[in-house]
Amino acid sequence: MKRYLDTESDLSFYHVIIKVPDNTFGNSNYAFQAEHKRRLKDLFFWLEEIYELKCLCYTIMSTHAHFIICREKDLEFKLSLKELALREQKYRGRKYPLDARSCEVRNFRFRLNDLSDFMGNLQKRFTRWYNKQGDRSRRGQLFNHNFKSVLLKDTKSLIHCMQYVEMNAVRAQMVKTPSEYEFTSWSDFNKKNSLGERLKRSFIYCLRKFNGGLQDMTDLQVFSLYTARLKLICRALYELGDFSKLDRTIVNELFLKKKKWTAAEAVALE
Repeated sequence: MKRYLDTESDLSFYHVIIKVPDNTFGNSNYAFQAEHKRRLKDLFFWLEEIYELKCLCYTIMSTHAHFIICREKDLEFKLSLKELALREQKYRGRKYPLDARSCEVRNFRFRLNDLSDFMGNLQKRFTRWYNKQGDRSRRGQLFNHNFKSVLLKDTKSLIHCMQYVEMNAVRAQMVKTPSEYEFTSWSDFNKKNSLGERLKRSFIYCLRKFNGGLQDMTDLQVFSLYTARLKLICRALYELGDFSKLDRTIVNELFLKKKKWTAAEAVALE
């Protein structure tokens, strides 16, 4: 799977995909049931608290998972040695933190802004847990060798990709709206739980840094740039009943001509 990491830009966004091979169980069962998805989600956000990377959006499906991840260059160098020692303690599961001045703590800093290290960690830790579940006595690698990462170069690409990720379960006809699917960020946003608020803060912070034209907008207005069009897509899909008929022209015709839009939704269409 193709992978490209931008190590030069001050701020970069990636659409990251991890996938299990299609013949995980001889194509007779899906790899991930609800308990597996819940574990993968919990492990991902546990690691995110340790690393200096931000997740803006995610969806975990039955054979693969999507994440939109922001990397801010050199953010790890803003951490104090004490904070590094505490993160290293959490990462290693130590009873007590190491001396903050030790080489091991200082070297740990250089892992915290590394997307490849983060994703490799996620896959290895999850695979060790997964292989011990049930009576399968499974051994070896679970995911494809490389994760896929697509660099999102502008705000439009970022927003559209986030909407694509949120709509995965709808596209697979598992639910009618993304808010009904437990393992997607849109569900967390709507529940207004701690993870939803955390994702929302990360999105607003990153979008403001990525797009210099948002200084005069409130946080609510910034977030509406994202949420409004997703709501429009769900409403349009409800009337059309088919993704193949859904495009920007159809959405415009359905809602602009019928005067069924809010100011935020109209802005999000542009």
